[in-house]
Amino acid sequence: MNDESPDFLDQFAALRETGVAANGLVKAEVDGTSDLVGLVIDPRAMRLSSYELAAAIRVAFSQARAAAQERAAAAIPDALKQETPELNALLQDIKADAHGNMNEILSVANELTMRLDRLMRPT
Repeated sequence: MNDESPDFLDQFAALRETGVAANGLVKAEVDGTSDLVGLVIDPRAMRLSSYELAAAIRVAFSQARAAAQERAAAAIPDALKQETPELNALLQDIKADAHGNMNEILSVANELTMRLDRLMRPT
């Protein structure tokens, strides 16, 4: 193996893509497995309703995930592109994990924005 260039798995793990929503107020970054590795919410985004903020997070995540999946697919060597039952099962597991992670993130984001909404209401 050539020590001067990272192997395929290292490149895949290092892959990063970013999605942006709400006019740049929300940025989500995913890695080559579509795991969320970064989320930036501009303080001005707190002016959005909890629904709007959650939707912006979903949009940014979806954009980043689609771009990462496209780049990852292009980086897969042809020998690994052959479908097998094992590969299909692994891909389904990765997809399910990514969806589960996103649902957890959105749940926390919704809870935080609802708390912020309550805190910002005049008493």
